[in-house]
Amino acid sequence: MTTPGQSAGSFGYIQPGPGQVPPPVAPGQVASGPVAPGQVPAGPAQGVPPGRPSGKRKLGDGVSWVVYAATVVVLVLAILVVLFVTKNDQRVSIWLFGSRKYMSVAGALGGAALAGLVVGLLIGVIAQIPVRRKLRSAKRRLEG
Repeated sequence: MTTPGQSAGSFGYIQPGPGQVPPPVAPGQVASGPVAPGQVPAGPAQGVPPGRPSGKRKLGDGVSWVVYAATVVVLVLAILVVLFVTKNDQRVSIWLFGSRKYMSVAGALGGAALAGLVVGLLIGVIAQIPVRRKLRSAKRRLEG
């Protein structure tokens, strides 16, 4: 994060401090000053109209490679679970909540995998609740 008055990136925008209002930028004007017709604006985004990204990605833009790696790992694990479940189709006795059930190993493993998926999703949703509350309160403060 940047502090008030510190440059926020490659476009020369300086974040205003508390209680300050940023100066308006007229069309055809860059942070360094007005641009004459046919003149290329100075700065890292040369040839790009003001207010448009330069096409270069900054660090932190988009989805992280960790998300892609985690997705691949989860897909591989899901495929392994499906293969393991389909190969184990013999019937066994399973003790479940005080009673004995006779079912296939595939059904038991599939049920356990489904229960794990539901528990994991619930944990993720529960972790998002305080974050969403903070975002909602911050949005209310900014709007009114």
